[in-house]
Amino acid sequence: MAGEIRLGTMATIAMLVVLASLGLVDALDRFGAWPVLPALFPIVPLAIAAVVAVLMRSLDFDDILRGGNIQSSGVGWALGGTALSTVVLVASPVGTALGGGRGILLIAAFVVGLALASLLVAPALRSTRATTLAEACGARFGATTRALAAFAVMLTLLPLLAAETTLVGTIASRMLGLSPRLAEDVILALVALGCIAGGLRAAIALAAVLGPIVALSYLVPVAAVSLGETWLPMPWIGLVEPGTLTAASRIPNFVIVAFAISLAVGVAVMPSLLFPAWTAAKGLPTRRHLLLGVGFAAAILLAAPSYAVYGRLAGIDAAGDPLGLVVNFPNRVGLSAMPAVLLIGGLLSAALITIAMALATTATTIGQDLYGGLLERRAPAGRRIFITRLGMILVIGAILGINRLSLGSVAMLAGVSLSIAAASLGPLLLVGWRLAATTRTAAVAAIAVGLWLTVADVLLARFAPAFSSAYLGMGTVTPTVLGPTGWFGLPVGLSGLIGLVCGLATLLAVSLLPGIHWPLVWLRLRYLARRLKRKFADWRQRIATPPPVATAEAAAEPVIAEAESAPEAPPPAADIPMFGPFPELENPAPGDTRTIRHLPGV
Repeated sequence: MAGEIRLGTMATIAMLVVLASLGLVDALDRFGAWPVLPALFPIVPLAIAAVVAVLMRSLDFDDILRGGNIQSSGVGWALGGTALSTVVLVASPVGTALGGGRGILLIAAFVVGLALASLLVAPALRSTRATTLAEACGARFGATTRALAAFAVMLTLLPLLAAETTLVGTIASRMLGLSPRLAEDVILALVALGCIAGGLRAAIALAAVLGPIVALSYLVPVAAVSLGETWLPMPWIGLVEPGTLTAASRIPNFVIVAFAISLAVGVAVMPSLLFPAWTAAKGLPTRRHLLLGVGFAAAILLAAPSYAVYGRLAGIDAAGDPLGLVVNFPNRVGLSAMPAVLLIGGLLSAALITIAMALATTATTIGQDLYGGLLERRAPAGRRIFITRLGMILVIGAILGINRLSLGSVAMLAGVSLSIAAASLGPLLLVGWRLAATTRTAAVAAIAVGLWLTVADVLLARFAPAFSSAYLGMGTVTPTVLGPTGWFGLPVGLSGLIGLVCGLATLLAVSLLPGIHWPLVWLRLRYLARRLKRKFADWRQRIATPPPVATAEAAAEPVIAEAESAPEAPPPAADIPMFGPFPELENPAPGDTRTIRHLPGV
């Protein structure tokens, strides 16, 4: 119980520090203090994150790579905090403002994916007692599957890390007055120090401690606005407003369906969402605590329609300034400085959680799977920890390179991350894991096909649009918020649907087709073909032969004629004597003078 009490104590102290800081900000705002002082509030969550990382420092293998001994309730809170990334908190109001009811459908798809991750996928992976997701796949389907899964995890989390750091750099620059790149560097450095000191244990502690702060900061602005219409603060009042279901832009139905499927499947297998739910070493987290974490995230995201409705009334254009719908919301609706700085601090905290979880997961994959699983399988724990920490530095360098090259927008990078996760890991973890007929070859083929199709679609549409449009049938390459369009007219941010379908078809085909008795299937098909051929011939004959047509003379013919033409009925058996005079014989023999009589009726 010590681990649980420590996390609970740290979360309580962090919340008290935040509330005290908010009181100080409100006092400074009321007395007309220098405006720079209230704007420094976002430093408070950063300081709390630094203290938590120092307290969670460790050199133990289980702490760095497995997350340590986290109690069931701590896992639930960490799961909810990890789901509330900055991209999700900003995208939910923007999607609702642009799509109306379709935006709420996408929020529901995210919650469904989170429930699948925590209640279906994570317990199945934890049953292998593996350290990483790729190692769990390797324990079930072999070393090749482990290597492919490790590459899929890295390609999934790198775009997500780039999207989070880009977004949080822009948010921090608006509040703190720093340049976006400098803000990115500062936040990455802070997260790197925390993960190097405590590994996955520190990342899970950040999610559990800062999660309630994120919830408070996201609910307070819309709750304050709702006080003008209700007696109690109701941050979910946007769900009952008539304008919530009004769409500001026309989004095709197939795009919404593709986005919902990619979102649900991608979140269900997202590695950064799986680890808080199944790395606890003190036993399987209870379903009650996991449902608590899912419900906690759902309750926060259901406040997004309120941002959309009241932001539209305040004149915020979600299409022209999507980030301003959330960041500028308190100022545009006339709130004080306290909700504004609280919201910025909560968004920074959400980014810290997501970056820490994704960075720790990626580095653990490098140290445990790529190095320990492929290069040196008998490497000691200390060397694996060193490679893991070195991997964190390499990953940070890769993130900085992606952001400096400006490979895509935040929405495109987040969509590509979900697409790669859904296409590569979705068929295996959601279907193949529970299919007894799934073979190692099928697992390798499913990951390879989904991963290759998605990555190829993104690279070709992004870096070779002319060639793709002219020779690969990608259609007109048009830039959208989710990137240029690829195959079947879908943006690259939704390209995971194609890989998901092809990967699932590959998994089922390679698993089930070899076990089929093909000669028997061929005989049944031939028998069925013959039956269909005979039925078709009879049908054609019935069509070719016209039915008999009754004439007027035949209809006027009396019924008596039918009676006359009917054959005469034989006499009853009682009229023929059983014994009596014999009848005459026909055709007598030569010389026979007897009289031959005919037998009646013969």
